[in-house]
Amino acid sequence: MIENPHINPLFEHVRLAMGLNTNITEEVPVRLPPRFPIDSIRDRLPYWLLDSTREETGKTRLAEYFQKIEVAEKKRLALLMSPQEMRTGRTTEFSIYAGLEKGLKNRYNHVWPFDHTRVRIKECKEGEDDYINASFLRPPFGQKSYIVTQGPLPSTFQDFWKVVWEQESRVIIMLTREFEMGRVKCHRYWPTSDSPTMILGSLKVTLSNEYQQDIHDDTIQVRQVKLSHTDYPDELERTITHIQYIGWPDFGVPESPMEVLKVVQLANSHNTPSSAGPMVVHCSAGCGRTGAFCVIDSVISELKNSPEIILAKRSHANTSPDRIQPNTSSERVLSMVRRDPSQTARGGDPMEDIVFVTVNRFREQRLSMVQCLRQYVFCYEAILWHLVIELTRGQGSILAFSPKTTVPQTPSLPFPLKSMPSRSLLSRGNAPVTTSNEEFSYFG
Repeated sequence: MIENPHINPLFEHVRLAMGLNTNITEEVPVRLPPRFPIDSIRDRLPYWLLDSTREETGKTRLAEYFQKIEVAEKKRLALLMSPQEMRTGRTTEFSIYAGLEKGLKNRYNHVWPFDHTRVRIKECKEGEDDYINASFLRPPFGQKSYIVTQGPLPSTFQDFWKVVWEQESRVIIMLTREFEMGRVKCHRYWPTSDSPTMILGSLKVTLSNEYQQDIHDDTIQVRQVKLSHTDYPDELERTITHIQYIGWPDFGVPESPMEVLKVVQLANSHNTPSSAGPMVVHCSAGCGRTGAFCVIDSVISELKNSPEIILAKRSHANTSPDRIQPNTSSERVLSMVRRDPSQTARGGDPMEDIVFVTVNRFREQRLSMVQCLRQYVFCYEAILWHLVIELTRGQGSILAFSPKTTVPQTPSLPFPLKSMPSRSLLSRGNAPVTTSNEEFSYFG
């Protein structure tokens, strides 16, 4: 029996901060590619994606599915924060004790990694601990994995780069500006042209190259740094690619999925050699935008490697075609897209919706991954636009337009702007100093 979590003020604090909403009344439609006749490819889309675009029922279905995800997370938090669990101190799958104990290492005091998925720093000298606010993330299919984390604080720069070194990561994805809405969202943890070298204990990080992906557009900024470790002088320095995307606003979604798809492509092209460790992905809290990016990237990656996993019915898994190997031609991959008409009568099963399944699995590995309904819907949009590009490749696809093409933007959330706190307060990195409950309605 679950004791009433409402008598636990910590639970209420977390529930409000995470913006959990088990009574979702908002509905957000999937934005279709402008000027593209979506009906021309409807018979080639998987049912779960096709159903999300239906004008009459699509947005209602997505809101209902997201509400299921929110309810599941609320139940996990209720178990975690129940007085019985807090009194016994018993470790469970969703324990967060390490994050609670190391509060000064958290950018926000409501976002902690689960103990069962948290990244542990291996190199710890006397007086140091293995804690960093970061989680390993694995989708429910394939072999891909991620390290998802908060925007580093000055006090955790060394910890961050230790993880990059120890996990042999070669790509870092940053989905936030340093400042947004008058607040510090992430401190500058990388070297700059003015200060091209950072010494962080035994680690040396040196800027080797910096450029805009598009000379006419600064929304995607690429930096390449060299990372070396003085305790391992015989090991070659590593090239780390840092990709910062600043087109994803804190209180909305990108103007279109095109730039995010470009970031996905760019990140995977730099994620070499094949032995490279997990991509490191972060926004400010390492939840909302970070989660959405990982959903989009993991589904697109699996579409290329094993489309039968994404596109075929779960009930037909045993009769799927042979596993398609990486680098298969688009034509062969897309031959898997054709929809099974027999799915129509069963279209309401969320467990056959790969986005629903992936987000729910991610929520079991880190709090509030894909934090709001708009981000959830954006995952469908990006995957749809990716398929449109692939299905029309070589046909003069009208999706080969400038990323600045205007598409309808979802309305901004109704939260008032606040004055900028002092930098001295912000640098301390604990939420009671830097934030308020109202701000935590959305911190993605």
